[in-house]
Amino acid sequence: MSTVQLISQSLKKINYLYSKLLSKELSAFKLDHHFEALLVLATQENPVTQNKLAELLQIDKSRTAVIVFDLEKRGLIQIKVNPNDRRQHYVSLSPTASTSIPHIEITIEKINQLAEAGIEQQKLSTFYEVSEMMQKNLLAKGA
Repeated sequence: MSTVQLISQSLKKINYLYSKLLSKELSAFKLDHHFEALLVLATQENPVTQNKLAELLQIDKSRTAVIVFDLEKRGLIQIKVNPNDRRQHYVSLSPTASTSIPHIEITIEKINQLAEAGIEQQKLSTFYEVSEMMQKNLLAKGA
């Protein structure tokens, strides 16, 4: 009997190890894996709604609300109510978080280099290309 291999198992293991190391390296910030939200906000020219942030992070709105609440409590983001639609909340980086972004980016680059060590550029390119194709295939199927 053959053993079925879940692609997701390999990807989960890579994600676990990568995230664990990233959290360890960024532990001084006490972000609880929320650094991705800060990085996404740092790339936005204008404040975004919580719904837009959920879309950009590719996570559900309730999870985004928890992250936003936590980051606001820590003083890393600012939330402003849309005066034209009080149901909408605009989210942006606080000045404190803005000064942390370069350190977070440098740390991510360092861990990326560690993860990619010893892997030929052609193989890395193929890996990213195949990953994109898998995402497109699964999205086309309605995943």
